[in-house]
Amino acid sequence: MSKIYTVIFGITCLVACLVNASVPRTNVTVSGVSSGASMATQLHIAFSKQISGAGVLAGPPYYCAGSLLSAALCMSGPVTSISVSGIEKKLASFVSARSVDNTSNIIGDPVYIFSGKYDPIALPGLVKLNEKLYKSLNANIKTNYDLPATHGVPTEHFGGLCAVPNTANFINKW
Repeated sequence: MSKIYTVIFGITCLVACLVNASVPRTNVTVSGVSSGASMATQLHIAFSKQISGAGVLAGPPYYCAGSLLSAALCMSGPVTSISVSGIEKKLASFVSARSVDNTSNIIGDPVYIFSGKYDPIALPGLVKLNEKLYKSLNANIKTNYDLPATHGVPTEHFGGLCAVPNTANFINKW
């Protein structure tokens, strides 16, 4: 009789552990810098069933360059001409039309957003719009807007100086 109780207790613990575990839906995340960051947000949001996180380094938010007119405004500004609520409305219409996955898949997804303070290409205010959009989607957001860097990926041991745009590879040695 005690073996049966042990098995039942073991199964109950296993089920309880599985229910309470925080297991990501997939092991797939996307990351990119600049236009790659833009692509990462497009992929993460559009295919949120399959992609469970994003790293956005110096890139604009989802659907920022949705039309020819908005493409010019997206990168050159002013940032105040980009409406996160407009992006949210467009996204809702895509979800409704089933052109993209349901945004409820993004709840709790890890999202890292980086912008160098002195980025002349993807303006820090533009990159910060990612935070507003992902916040409305209830993602788990971590940001870094404090490095005195230009456009690129900051590293500790490789690349050009952070204070000068490194157009050779957009990697900045911090």
